[in-house]
Amino acid sequence: MKKLFYSIVVLGLIVGGVYTYIQIKLNDLEAKMHQYLMVTNDYKESDILKVEAVFSKMPTYSVNVVFKDEPDVTYNYTFRNELEWIQLGPSDGEIEENQGKYKHIDKKRLN
Repeated sequence: MKKLFYSIVVLGLIVGGVYTYIQIKLNDLEAKMHQYLMVTNDYKESDILKVEAVFSKMPTYSVNVVFKDEPDVTYNYTFRNELEWIQLGPSDGEIEENQGKYKHIDKKRLN
C-alpha cells in the first residue's frame, strides 16, 4: 500500500512540475511579446486587445495577438531559437487574397 501511495505522490509531483514549467514558459513568452510589440514595433498598450501564449504541436509554443482595431484577426507569432519573433499568421495566401485588410503585418514579412 505504501508503494502505491509513494508512486502516486511521485507521479503527481512530475505532472505538477511539467504543468508549472509550461505555465512559466507561456507567461514569459507573453511578456516578451508585449515588449517586442511595444519596443520594436512601436505599439502602445492601448493598441493591443489580447496577447495569449499557447502550447501546441507545431510550433510547440506560439503567441496569438489580437489588436483593438482588428478584433476579428489573430496574428500568430513564434519565438525562433530564443532570438527573434517570427509572424506565422495570417498566412501569406490570406494576405495576398485580402490586400489591405490586415493592418498589422510584421515589417519583416513585407520585405
